[in-house]
Amino acid sequence: MNSVKSALRVADILEIVSAHPPGLTFSELLETSQLPKSSLHELLTTMTQQRLLTYNHLTKRYSLGSRIWEWASTWAQSLQIVPVAWPYLQTIRNELNETVQLAILDQGNVMYVAKVESSHPLQLASHVGIRLPAYATGIGQAILAALPKTDVTRLYPDKLPTYTSLTTATLQKLLDKLDVTRIDGYATDWGEYSPDIRCVAVPILGMNNHVMAAVSISVPKDRFSSSHRDRMVQTITHYSRLISHECGATDPEAWRTPQ
Repeated sequence: MNSVKSALRVADILEIVSAHPPGLTFSELLETSQLPKSSLHELLTTMTQQRLLTYNHLTKRYSLGSRIWEWASTWAQSLQIVPVAWPYLQTIRNELNETVQLAILDQGNVMYVAKVESSHPLQLASHVGIRLPAYATGIGQAILAALPKTDVTRLYPDKLPTYTSLTTATLQKLLDKLDVTRIDGYATDWGEYSPDIRCVAVPILGMNNHVMAAVSISVPKDRFSSSHRDRMVQTITHYSRLISHECGATDPEAWRTPQ
């Protein structure tokens, strides 16, 4: 069974099961899906192991698993994050007069969902709606640092495409940088995707202290200094904690614990 066909069959099974909240027996799924018996059995075993489905041994029925709820919860939170974060993003911009952005993770990329411009001219590769590789951006690395290492390793190959001479080029170097990010309490981008841009970023946590987004501050290289960085870090850390609390996190610093 090739991977594309398997993926389509997984999607079909999820759609069938979701339409029957009480769940379906193997025989009912076999009849409804019209899949070969051996293929269906293999798929159901894997999907149950991955918590996409749950199997009730008393009723002998398959229903949607807890992982679906986790994904749905994360998606629902991502829809809520912009209106919650927006006034804080504006406050950060007003205090520093620098460009502030908000992004969520989309597979191995970050998708930018909000941006507040500074009064300074700044040419960024990012804009609302665009996706950029998370490993090559500060805002993406902030999110990745809040994920279990096993999740990060599943997202990327050992060798990573580079965009500048400073891009993190291997998975191991990325994992090492994420370790430093957790220790420091913020992520940095000193020109990994855009050579003339400097950025600091912090993750935003939601319910159960799970990462749901990240916020970043970007400045041009010629206006960046260590004192400017310190003020940026202090400001973004303060407001990211407030956003996290408002999104349901009980410990906005939980992401710094090694996973």
